[in-house]
Amino acid sequence: MAHTYFDDYGAYHRDPRNRLCHEIGIPLIVWSLFALLELVRIGPTDLAAIVAILVVAFYVRLSATLSLAALIAFAALYVVGAHTPWPLALIAFAAGWVFQLVGHAFEGRKPAFTTNLVHLLVGPLWILYLTFGGALP
Repeated sequence: MAHTYFDDYGAYHRDPRNRLCHEIGIPLIVWSLFALLELVRIGPTDLAAIVAILVVAFYVRLSATLSLAALIAFAALYVVGAHTPWPLALIAFAAGWVFQLVGHAFEGRKPAFTTNLVHLLVGPLWILYLTFGGALP
């Protein structure tokens, strides 16, 4: 199932400059979202932890190995986010989206999520997929 999503997502990211922009922009967006969602308390936990668990659960359906890598990456970004002031998180969020838009200007194509909103979840996992050489175990 992961290959289907990655093939579809990858079709929107063929230009190496676009991929580089995503390799910078997506982690900025995820980090900033964790930092901002940690501010929303839900009982003994925060919204960032709930969102992270739900997203990793989706990733498990796609690839057990990559979901473990995502869990580790999310945990690191969550910890960093806990120590990030919200104004800096907003700047990082905006910067991350600027990288996305610049990348798609290089690509000459709209972002993948404009055709399938699930691609907003696929993007971070796709970055890990590329990090591991674009191979699924």
